[in-house]
Amino acid sequence: MVKNNSVQQVLAAAQKRLEAAGSDEPEANAQWLLAYALGVSRTWVLANGGEDVPAEKYEVFLRMLARKEEGAPLSHIVGTQPFCGLDIRVTPDVLTPRPETEELVALAASAFDRRGKYEFLDMCTGSGCIAVALAHQFPNAVVLAADKSEAALKVAQENVHAYRLENRIQLLQSDIWENVMGTFDLIISNPPYIPTADLAGLTREVQHEPRLALDGGEDGYAVTRPLCAAADGYLKPGGLLALELCKGQPWPLARGLAEIGWKAEVKKDIFNIERFVLARKD
Repeated sequence: MVKNNSVQQVLAAAQKRLEAAGSDEPEANAQWLLAYALGVSRTWVLANGGEDVPAEKYEVFLRMLARKEEGAPLSHIVGTQPFCGLDIRVTPDVLTPRPETEELVALAASAFDRRGKYEFLDMCTGSGCIAVALAHQFPNAVVLAADKSEAALKVAQENVHAYRLENRIQLLQSDIWENVMGTFDLIISNPPYIPTADLAGLTREVQHEPRLALDGGEDGYAVTRPLCAAADGYLKPGGLLALELCKGQPWPLARGLAEIGWKAEVKKDIFNIERFVLARKD
């Protein structure tokens, strides 16, 4: 058994292994994995390169590293993903929350008074990250979190319970509008939007994510189209529809909404990609 490896030595060897495996961001992933194995922060790992890695922690790290070499997302290995300042439970049954979706939450949240009493709907909730983040930021709001996947809703329930939000977040199994009732101040969604033909070209890490959370059908709008078609019937007067889409999709959708009476705008993400549609129908 290898003993007394320094943090710096372990990281260098791990980075080489991940590079050889074609892993995304090999340096950062090696740092996060070692931090998790040691039970410390990534900052500690970066600042303590000369420290020894205990043998038992090293063995844990090697097992996690092997999974990363196989293409497993970091979130599936460690079981959580940071999102809007929260630690969200993640499994292979849900999409890993991403920074772009944090931006979606921020854009939507900026339209409301943090002290207001609202009813929000998170469609295609997955892990429940959006619903939990909104309930955390709006202490007087209630949120309906809907998803087609029973497995995803079980993960969402874990996140709702972790933040003691059972009294303000209701989980609902529903194929888009199938079982949804009521009207809302906000309908927010990060729906499946990848065109089916593009799925094979995604990175190994993304291909470990549930297909149901990715596959947007032939043109990428298989979920978004019916979601938008009936959204006005579920919005309160002046309510907001907020969507995350992929490159090339927001403007066609915004124009389609404008044609049926919505006021729609497109927003860019931190990578300068047009990704979000914000729309209201008076």
